[in-house]
Amino acid sequence: MTDYMNFTREQLTHISPEMKCFLNQTRDGFKGTERRQFMAQVVLLMGKGGQRRAKYELGWDRDTIRNGMRELQSGIICIDNFSGRGRKRAEEKSPFLLEDIKDIIEPLCQIDPTFRSTQLYSPITAKEVRSRLIELKGYLTVEVPSVITINRKMNQLGYSLKKVAKCKPKKIPEVNEIFDYVHNINAIADYGPGILRLSMDAKAAIKVGPFSRGGYNRYGLRAWDHDFEPDTILKFWGWLDQ
Repeated sequence: MTDYMNFTREQLTHISPEMKCFLNQTRDGFKGTERRQFMAQVVLLMGKGGQRRAKYELGWDRDTIRNGMRELQSGIICIDNFSGRGRKRAEEKSPFLLEDIKDIIEPLCQIDPTFRSTQLYSPITAKEVRSRLIELKGYLTVEVPSVITINRKMNQLGYSLKKVAKCKPKKIPEVNEIFDYVHNINAIADYGPGILRLSMDAKAAIKVGPFSRGGYNRYGLRAWDHDFEPDTILKFWGWLDQ
């Protein structure tokens, strides 16, 4: 083993830095079969120990060199499948994935309650879509995409999370006149020693029921997406003796 290593070091002295740079630049100019055969031809010209020298001096892969030698000896050229490299998209692995997601979401879509736009809202999460792909569409747990991937596919199909524009309260023209009148009455009461002032304050009514709250349009199915018939209505009010 020691003699072989000494022999390799002696042979490496014949490859100058300029020659190394030239060989690597020439190799980089080829692709696929041409690159492998070029590397194999260079190693054959190096003679004994050529593969080892090419690995340590030129940084070439020995498996690639062996493949090139087999191609030169047999005349059979290996076809490179460059398009098959990398990770495939989820819809390439499961061709009907996007259609199945649409079939799950679209029956649950609801129109804008204010009828101001044609946009549809879907009260279903990516986690629930994944569960239904397994339960309803027959996907295996090991082959169904993750929740993050399904969420991206939902965004790709246009089912992205958006803030729901709630109905804004309308301000009637008489509001300013009402407040001006109240301010005038308060000013009179401040200087009237025999006046008892009672202030009544009422909050907005709260509907009690399984309604969705929070402002987003994609919720679980444990709450309604819009306000239907409430179980009851709570109204808060109080008196203040001043």
